[in-house]
Formats: sequence, C-alpha cells, structure tokens
Amino acid sequence: IGGVDKGGIIVREGKDLKSPQVSDRLSTGAIVKELILEGDRLCFELSTGAGPATGWVSIVLKEKVLCQRTSSDDWTFVESPVWQPSARGDRKPRIVCLHGTACCEKIFKMQLAKLLPKAQGKLDLVFLEGRTKIEAGPAFDTMQKFFPGCPNFMYDKVALDSKGWRIYDDPQGALGWLQQRLKELAPFDGLLGFSQGANFSLMLAAQAACGLGLPVGCAVLLCPNAPGFVEQVPELFAGGPLPMPILVVSGEQEGYGAGMEPVFEAALKQGLELDTKGEDAVAAHVVKLLARPEVLVHKEGHVPLPRDKQKCEEVVDRIVSFILASC
Repeated sequence: IGGVDKGGIIVREGKDLKSPQVSDRLSTGAIVKELILEGDRLCFELSTGAGPATGWVSIVLKEKVLCQRTSSDDWTFVESPVWQPSARGDRKPRIVCLHGTACCEKIFKMQLAKLLPKAQGKLDLVFLEGRTKIEAGPAFDTMQKFFPGCPNFMYDKVALDSKGWRIYDDPQGALGWLQQRLKELAPFDGLLGFSQGANFSLMLAAQAACGLGLPVGCAVLLCPNAPGFVEQVPELFAGGPLPMPILVVSGEQEGYGAGMEPVFEAALKQGLELDTKGEDAVAAHVVKLLARPEVLVHKEGHVPLPRDKQKCEEVVDRIVSFILASC
C-alpha cells in the first residue's frame, strides 16, 4: 500500500472520485484482490493488511504509482516507497526479534542471554513469537530436550526443495501475518532473526526494499539457511541486491541441513542430491542477495550465539554497534 507518509491511501465507496470517502485508509503494505479495474480506478477486496474490507482506490495519482499488479493476475498490491533509512530521532533503535523453529520468546531470550545485558539501555528489543504452535516432530523433541516445558512456535512449516535448500509451506501467508504484527508493534527500526527467524527477516527486508511492506532500516541474520524460499517469492528479489545494511553471522560448522538434521539426513538416504552451487558456506548464498552485507563468521555451528566466551563477546559487541550505526 502506498501513501506511507499518510498511513495508507484514501478509499471511496464508489468509482467516482466525488463519491463518499470511507473513514479508514488502506494501509501501507496491504494486499488486495482485484474485483473491477476501470481506467485508474480499482475496486478491491482486502486480503491481508489493515483497511476497509472493500472499496475503490486510485492506482495512480499525479504520475505516482500507488497500486501495482503482482505476478498473479488475481492480486494487486498497493506500493509503498522503496527502502530508506529509518528516522527514529532520539529514541533507542527498536528491533523486532524473530526466533528459530520450535522456539518462543522465553527460549530466544535464554539463547540471547549474552546479548541482552549489552543491549540494555542502547536497544529496545521486542520479541515476536511464531503464529503456529508445534506439539510434535523432530524440532519439538530437540527443543523440549534442552528447554523442557517451554512452548514451541514457528512462523511457517518448513521443508526442503529439490536442491536441499530451505522452503516453506505458505511464505506469502506468513509474511502477511508478520506484516500485520509488525504494524501493531510499530514503530520499529530493524530486525534480528535466528535460523527460520533469519530467513523471514530476509524476506521482510526484501518486501521493504521493493515497497511491499513496512520499512526496515537494517537487519541482523543469525545463521540463515540456504534460501530456497527466494524461488517461492521471486518478486521480492527481482529488483537486485537488497539495499539496507544487513549483518550476517554464521558458523563454520553449520551445514545445509542445520536446524532440521533428522529430516535432511532422511532425505539424503531417500535420494536427495544436495546442490551447493559451489558454496560450502550456507550463508554465502544469502550474502549474494545483499548490496551492503557485513559478515561475521565464528568456528561453531548453527547456534544463535557462539558458546566460546571471547568469540561470543565479539559477536555481541558487533551486533550492538552494527545496529546503532545502521538504524
């Protein structure tokens, strides 16, 4: 949705520009279904985001594009301006934190225990739990072993593509849900995610870069996976490398199956042929998607923060300084 400076665009009850104006605007980042398109006027039905359930909007205003069709003929989105640095004034950077698969706010805070004291007084960290509760499966069993009794959530059901890369069951739906939750948490300046949370942070940053979502000033990706999901949402990455500063932290020992090893190993036994595209480091595929990447590698595996005390302190200090400088 365009009109980001005004919180969205005007909706009217009818096609005529003089017809009564609906009280609510169609919010920035909303996705709508096209019902009728007559010239520059669009009659829509709201799919995701905030605003009236239906109404008429202008798709162009004074040569400025407000609505743009997606790859699907049935859907349109209303475009917001391309990425630009956040203007937070004197307040602390507000960072939304997205956890890994089968995790929750409590677990993620424990995983980031060395970061939280360093961030205190400097950053405002807000934790956003996944939309779906997990009550069975390998990831559930693993997390219950280390964090017994804690609830387990995910943003979307995860799988492997034919290359052995990470994909999701309904990434568009998950992104729509996340955009709505981010709107409720606004204002925010950046994202910090681990594993699945890092993957969706990357997609949210891509939405911001091409004007399909709320602005994202910077992002910290802790151990992102091989991005098979890019092929599920190609329109988000069609504009080239993402322009915002993004810090990628990864471990030398993490492989392509990191985070879902039992499923990955079973797939290999069933004939999956892993395609690394010449990259031993999983995170290298993510770095290629970024215009301004900063990369930090530790010697451990797929963990939010390294266990080594000295390296952990280095990573934590880098995360805090990066966010302060970028957001």
